[in-house]
Amino acid sequence: MDVVAELVREIKKCKIKELEKVSNLIRELQVFRDTSDNSIDPDLIFFGLATGLEKISDYRIFELRNDVRLNELNTKIKKIQGREGLDDDEYFVRGDPDSPEDYQALIIEFEHRIDEIRIDILSEFDEDELAELFLNSRMQYIKRYYNGWRVLEKDDLDMLKEIDQREEEELDELGLEGL
Repeated sequence: MDVVAELVREIKKCKIKELEKVSNLIRELQVFRDTSDNSIDPDLIFFGLATGLEKISDYRIFELRNDVRLNELNTKIKKIQGREGLDDDEYFVRGDPDSPEDYQALIIEFEHRIDEIRIDILSEFDEDELAELFLNSRMQYIKRYYNGWRVLEKDDLDMLKEIDQREEEELDELGLEGL
């Protein structure tokens, strides 16, 4: 488990622009998962893979900015923000009843496209189980992600509190809190 935990820590430390390093670490983690006995916590591996694949997704989405549909949606969103008098760094809070309907519809479509890209990357790395959970059981995906993070940080009580808080915030943001 120490080797796996170190791999996961390395993935966690990587910057999103370190694609080759992240990809190599993901492949190493996949080999450990596929060749080891059952002594390695599957949620720790899940967390490591999900973290690494999220970094690759974020790079493609937010750094490359080469997805035509996301770019179109972003342009439309910015036009509405301008129309509504918002500065570049201002936005409407998700679900705000005072925000324009066309803005909320575009945000939903934007988030859906991001999810599609993430699922494509999960599939590209042959992580069908992660893709299935991400697509069909987001709450289970989130729970396994945070459980794996807890395994990694099991000896750091302050970090465990932060993990609990982040999980609660993410579930709340997605409207899954209390389910």
